[in-house]
Amino acid sequence: MKKSKTILTVLGLLILIVLDLLLWINAYIDGKYLIEPWQNSQIDETYYMRIDSLSIAMFVNLGIIIVLFIMMIYRKLREKSNNKQ
Repeated sequence: MKKSKTILTVLGLLILIVLDLLLWINAYIDGKYLIEPWQNSQIDETYYMRIDSLSIAMFVNLGIIIVLFIMMIYRKLREKSNNKQ
């Protein structure tokens, strides 16, 4: 993989991480100011349970993307070293 492609991919992953964190924080802030003032514990519990489930799925997906990217870089580096021999 060319160095410029690797740098662009890493920057893209960093942007995805920042956006995921901002979405996650925004969902909790929305719950704090839009859901909690109603003082309904069942709605609060359901909302936070859904947010937790979605955030876990989002972070697992991000982890899979990072692992696949590392595996791809490792494979390309290994192929380069095999071609030099």
